[in-house]
Amino acid sequence: MRTLTSTRLISLAIVLICGVGTTYGQATKFGKVSEEELKMKVYDKDTSAVAVILSDKGFSHFQYAKGFQLVFEHEMRIKILKKSGYDWADVEVPYFQRGSDKENVASIKGYTYNLEDGKVVKDKLESKAVFEEQMSENWFAKKFTMPNVKVGSVLDIKYTIYSDFFQNMREWEFQKTIPVVWSEYHAQIPEYFDYKFLQQGYLALYNAEQSKASENFTVTQESHVEPGLNGGRQASQATSVKADANGYVWIMKDAPALRPERYITTLSDYQSKIEFELQQVKFPGQIAETVVGNWEQVTRDLLDEEKFGRQLNRSSFFKNELSAIKAKYKTPESQMAAIHTLVKSTVKWDGKYTMYAHSPIRKVFEIKKGSSGEINLLMTSMLLEAGLDAAPVLVSTRNNGRVYKGSPMLSKFNYVIAQVRIGDKEYLLDATEPLLAAGELPVRCLNGEGRLIKKDDQRWVALKPAAIYSRLFNGTITISSNGEMKGTGKESLGGYNALVTRRSILEDGEAKFTENFAKETGDMKVLKAKVENLNDENSPINITFDIATNGNGQDNSIIYLNPMMGHGEKENPFKLNERAYPVDFAAPVDETYICRFILPEGYEMEEGPQNKVLALPDNGGKFMYVVQQQGNEVQIMSKISINKPVFYAPEYPYLKEFYNQIVTKQAEQIVLKKATASVGQATTPAASGVK
Repeated sequence: MRTLTSTRLISLAIVLICGVGTTYGQATKFGKVSEEELKMKVYDKDTSAVAVILSDKGFSHFQYAKGFQLVFEHEMRIKILKKSGYDWADVEVPYFQRGSDKENVASIKGYTYNLEDGKVVKDKLESKAVFEEQMSENWFAKKFTMPNVKVGSVLDIKYTIYSDFFQNMREWEFQKTIPVVWSEYHAQIPEYFDYKFLQQGYLALYNAEQSKASENFTVTQESHVEPGLNGGRQASQATSVKADANGYVWIMKDAPALRPERYITTLSDYQSKIEFELQQVKFPGQIAETVVGNWEQVTRDLLDEEKFGRQLNRSSFFKNELSAIKAKYKTPESQMAAIHTLVKSTVKWDGKYTMYAHSPIRKVFEIKKGSSGEINLLMTSMLLEAGLDAAPVLVSTRNNGRVYKGSPMLSKFNYVIAQVRIGDKEYLLDATEPLLAAGELPVRCLNGEGRLIKKDDQRWVALKPAAIYSRLFNGTITISSNGEMKGTGKESLGGYNALVTRRSILEDGEAKFTENFAKETGDMKVLKAKVENLNDENSPINITFDIATNGNGQDNSIIYLNPMMGHGEKENPFKLNERAYPVDFAAPVDETYICRFILPEGYEMEEGPQNKVLALPDNGGKFMYVVQQQGNEVQIMSKISINKPVFYAPEYPYLKEFYNQIVTKQAEQIVLKKATASVGQATTPAASGVK
């Protein structure tokens, strides 16, 4: 346990004499369930809710026992409304352990209440139902399932966590993936601890209060020997010390469920919650100790860390490989690309997200397998040894959440990449992804900014995409009078679309991929699919194929044709009327569809979509739809361009309407009509519904 006392301030026993009360604003009491709660069938503010949290209460405070401990008390009441809400009866309480320092989950209590034949039936959570599971190197969890859970059950859950890690007080989540009727969090903090509060989310607090409290500390000074003429052994003694404390209360009511939507990073980025960061500790008679520090100090510490910076100097084992690269490639750019290729083709990523090398990079190079931290620190070491201006960059991946930039919080990072500066250009490299070229980052890394860990260059680095989502379809189709269509098509997939396709082919094999690609879709059959540029990550993947559809066996006087051939947007991806958090595409988008239709002899286009051009504000994107006819040929061109990765809440209505109009336009049909027959010729009216 970390000791914050001096040799003369050995032991503190905290006695609270006045402070923030623990009486919660919502009138619920653990173990006392109302008839109204038991009879509740639906949550009127969200009738689709599978469960609802009726009350969520937390209280953090300090106690002292051979050192300070942070105590977190949690109490929650849940109502199960549907069978699909049974998952909320499975409870997981995570806790942290590092060496001898640990968090201890204690006093776990739980009751399930059901109304049966008009009587309240109470089932107790048995201690033997609680088990422990290791989640990762330092994270563990207490897990249990509440007993006798049914539709209509009310669950009461309560536990306490004693933590040696008070540097970061446990965060409080006001919002969950189901509605929360009442959420209340209390914290009582002695004056010795200075925390910064980090509140995020898009919901307003119902109430927030701060108050002053007074605490008495019993300071026990153990027996010791004083030096000097008047010294000698001094007996142990206890002294009462009075100190101030701050009390805080935060309350939120009727918080709606946080539901996943398309084009976001991780839900936790948009969740209404509050986090705490310890800035400074100051005890009576001692110099204040800064806990957070600054990036300059953090950088120095990381570069001196055995599992980080010191690995960058372990270069003797790859001298031969590096010499071969430098003999073959003469420019810095080509050497950078060759080193990137060597690492990504030699060492396989094990799927673990880390920013440290838990195994030495020499061992990783030998066994040809490692975590993201090990692989990219190995690559950075090679780049440096080659004489390139390289350094590691700390990253929080998209599923890990945003990084707070106000002060260093290393716990918020879970990944590391490499930066290389050549002249006035900067490149970001990740060797965990064998299908990406040097200078391109995986989508998981496109999350705001990363922190450059470089002695003489202290700054944040924008994690910008070097590639886009690119898709181009080009086809030529001949239509017969009976509605049959034959032709050729070519899809060209670039950037991140190429990455996804290459990964799919790598996992399933080219034969399986072409088989799936060639499956019939609606009235259109894809035949003889062939993949080109599969192994050239610097070029788009091209897929060429034949197209065929069946006719109805007879001539048609009218043919209805959907010119997008199934390539259009089927529905608007943006469903909400309002969206509080950003739309994050990760990278720009370019989708182009061009198809030339050769009409059957004697037919003309009677009706067709009108040309349309739409533009988003501030050059955010553009949609073009153009229909051109020349003789017996009709050409359709549809192009969607999203020019920037992120759109913020005020831009959402424009983006939603943009896609509304795209869906409508791409669904429009072309009507082909046979020219009027000559006098004396018989005609048999018919229609073909080619889609």
